[in-house]
Formats: sequence, C-alpha cells, structure tokens
Amino acid sequence: MRILLAHNSLYYPSYGGGDKSNRLLMEALAAGGHTVRVVARVERFGEEAHATLLRELTARGAAPRNARPSVEFRLNGVEVRILTRDPNLRAYFAAQLRAFSPEIVVASTDDPAHLMLEIALRTPRIRVVYLVRATIALPFGPDSGLPSEFQTEALRQADGVVAVGEYVAQYTRQWGGVEAIHVPISLLDPGGHPDLGRFDNRFVGMVNPCAVKGISIFLALAERFPHVQFAAVPTWGTTAADFAALRKRPNISILPPVDDIDDLLRLTRVMLAPSLWAEARSRMILEAMSRGIPVMASDVGGLAEAMLGMDYLLPVNPVACYRPTVDELMVPAVEIPPQDVGPWAMVLERLLTDRGHYQQLAAQSRRAALAYARNLSAGPFEAYLETILRSPGRRAGARRPNIGAPLSPLSDDRRRLLALRLKRANTHVAH
Repeated sequence: MRILLAHNSLYYPSYGGGDKSNRLLMEALAAGGHTVRVVARVERFGEEAHATLLRELTARGAAPRNARPSVEFRLNGVEVRILTRDPNLRAYFAAQLRAFSPEIVVASTDDPAHLMLEIALRTPRIRVVYLVRATIALPFGPDSGLPSEFQTEALRQADGVVAVGEYVAQYTRQWGGVEAIHVPISLLDPGGHPDLGRFDNRFVGMVNPCAVKGISIFLALAERFPHVQFAAVPTWGTTAADFAALRKRPNISILPPVDDIDDLLRLTRVMLAPSLWAEARSRMILEAMSRGIPVMASDVGGLAEAMLGMDYLLPVNPVACYRPTVDELMVPAVEIPPQDVGPWAMVLERLLTDRGHYQQLAAQSRRAALAYARNLSAGPFEAYLETILRSPGRRAGARRPNIGAPLSPLSDDRRRLLALRLKRANTHVAH
C-alpha cells in the first residue's frame, strides 16, 4: 500500500504522545513493506524554524535535505516532509498528494481544523482514514472543545474512523453518529522497556501540568508532602500562571520534555495522571507501567483502559463543560471544579512509605504492561486498511461536504484555535 500521513504537527523530533504514536505506527507499516510518506509542519514557520529543525535532525543523524520550502529526510523506512518556511499548509499538502499519489491518506485529531483532512476528502480515487486520539478535538459531544456540525459531517465522509480505545470508539459512535472501531494505533517503542522503577527514585512526576490535566491536584500534593521531591514537565497546556504556581513550591523541579522518555522515567518514583477531562487513553501511563513505575490516575474517560486493571484509579470532580473562549495557549478555557485531594494523598503516602507495597505494585504494573505490549502490533490496523481498499469507497456517489464553504460561525477566539491547532507540538503526552 501507498500510505500518506497528514500530520498537522511536528512529526519528529516527537515529544507529544499523539505525535510519537503516529510516528511509531507509520514506522511499523513501513517495516511491513508498505510505502509510507508523512507530510508535517513546524510549530511556527520561518527561516529560524527551518534552520533549527535542520540542526536538530542533523544532531540526531537523520541526514535532512534542505528542500525549499520544507525539510526532507528518511526515518526508519518512512519518507518525511516537514513544511518549515511557507505557512500555506493546504497548498503544500495538496502538492504532496499529487506527487506521491497515495492509495490511503491517514489523518488524525492533531488536525482539529481539518485543514489537511478537507483536502484529502476532495481528492479523487484515494481512501481517507481518520484516527481519533482525543475527544476534546472532536467536533461533537459533551467533551468537545469546539462543536461543529460542518466538521462532524466532514468526518462522516471518511472511509474509516479508528479510535485509540474502546471508550473513544463508543463516544464517537454515540455522539457523532460516526462509525468507529478500535484497533491498536498507539504502539510502544520497539527498542525495549528497561525496568526503571525504584522506591528510592527522586521524583513524583507529572507531564503537562495544567488546568485540565489536574495541576490543582499536583500542587496540592506537593504542598501536603513538603519533604518529597516532585517533577513537572510543562508542555502544551502549561500557562504562565501554571509556571508561576509551580515555581512557588520549593519541592517542585521543572524539567524539559525529552525525546527519550526513559530519561524522565529513570528519575521517577511515582507517575501522576490526575486529569480532570475525559482523556482518550494516556500513552504516558503505559510507558511508565512498562518500566515498573506505579501510576496514580484519575477515573475519567479512557484512563481505566490504559491502567490495565492495576491500582490506582482515583476519584476526581471532572470538568463539566468548556467556555466559548481559549486561553493564551489556544486551549479551550474551562471552569475547574474543586477537588478532594484526600484519596490521592492517602495513596501517595502509602507508595512513599511502604516499600513492599511499592515493589509489589511496580512488578505487577510492569508485568501487565509488558504482557499487553507483547500483543501490540500494527497488524490489525494494516488489515483494516486493506479492508478499506477492498471495499467500495464511502464517498462514491455520496454527497461530499462543501469544502469551499465557510466554517460554521465561530468567535474570533475559536477561529484562532482552529487555525493554530488544538495542541502545541512540544509535549510528551497523549491522550
């Protein structure tokens, strides 16, 4: 198969959970003998971004080629084209479609404005498969940050929709009337999963501390345990106010996001995932557990799937709705309800003081995650794509969305959110 990934984010280096998951999925398909190309973009266009990416790729041994207006390289069997200089992503993507002539275009929720999806949908003779990795990026349902009937109708024109978990698949079917299935699309690194969990490791960690991810619980725990070292890894959701709150706590260290997640996990004693919104399925949870690190996660959305039956799923008072505005990072603004940190403090106290319990949970978590990983492959997704190619195109004879029509009426903030994407690229999470 000739497969093109429409990736409205920075594909590599990949700090975001969705970015990394898309990369590993494409590399697995390439390893299976398929011809795979990726069209991606930098966060901000310009000469500085172009030069920076060339330096980063060269340092990582990717052998990039300076191709105006993009950077081109080959990574683990995948042809990668990253637009760097020209802000006209739609025109660049359309040109890549013509040049590569894929049989299938894979798009995903990293492109909530459907800038690339719409181009793919109106291109004749190709099939379009959409990956749902985050409910907030969907244009329908109670967890949507930007409801839009126009964009929902566009999703219904896809030849296939694949969700990252059963929770997300059911949500998509129930609230969007969009057919969706779940097969594995978030693979783990093929390079191995070292046992890094240690009772004496330095930090209680959290990635992407921000309002919707539960920074209020993280800060409250740091206050309750002043002699314990906490580590925060700010990414796409962490605002200036969040940074200020983190810096006020002397027992919180602020760490940068990393390419190799093991660099963070080998310092981590317990990983926190106290999300207050309906997470799809956290990549961070499985990565931590596979390294033998106990996880404390909120009992919302698809996090129960990610925890694989392990302790601890803890109660939170979840976000009920989103405001029709965005914050400084273009994330939908929310009203955060008060939280009871008591159950979280009780569990953390035990994990920090009971070495035997810690080691038992660490070993159980690692066994469960590695058993899950042994059965994790791109095979089911590959078979699904082959089925899509053999089936009549869903758009054959059907009314296509009026791609040239304006989007449904939105406030200025919401238009900016659509234009700039829901999430920032420099993060190591997934959801």
